[in-house]
Amino acid sequence: MPLLRAILLLPILTAGAPVANRFGIPGGGKPPPAVWLGTFQPLDGHKLPACVGCAKAKIFPGPGEVVILASDRPAPTGQVLVVSPLLGVIWPGKIESGRVAVPWFNNDLRDGDDGVIVLPGDLAPRFVNPTPADILAIKQTLLRNDVLSHVKRSVDGTEVGAIDLDGNGVADLAVTYGCNMWGDGQCQGHGQFFLARRGAKWVEID
Repeated sequence: MPLLRAILLLPILTAGAPVANRFGIPGGGKPPPAVWLGTFQPLDGHKLPACVGCAKAKIFPGPGEVVILASDRPAPTGQVLVVSPLLGVIWPGKIESGRVAVPWFNNDLRDGDDGVIVLPGDLAPRFVNPTPADILAIKQTLLRNDVLSHVKRSVDGTEVGAIDLDGNGVADLAVTYGCNMWGDGQCQGHGQFFLARRGAKWVEID
């Protein structure tokens, strides 16, 4: 089944001339918006076995729901946006008992590629292409995580998707898919990391 790429999507933008990003920079601009994380779960009857060993996304679009993960931030309420930069989906929905019904979603059957970003419903996120400098900085951030044992090979082949939140064409949030556990000289598992820009740096969020 083909990748569903046109679900209320906003245009893909390519960053042009460098523009200072306002988020996370002291002394000016508005503070970063609230961000939550969630996991997509297909509805019964649409669940398929995980694609073990798949090097690329294996998409089976279908209905489901997003479960909002607990965090130290106040829980979201009301209208939100469910965003998957890696799978090309921005979908509006309403929080009901910590869940968001999603009538159609790009479900990737690869193990561990079910996480999403949840944003306030009044934002206008846009997909952007992360720059080579962004990708390098993101990988450097991941290598500081002990789960990757600080091994450079652990981030080889890491996929990166990003969104711009303030309309300046610069990536503000990113999601990666690749090795998320390294040990005994090889990757022991795959999954996602979520990151936010803080000035010129990237930090993990949870």
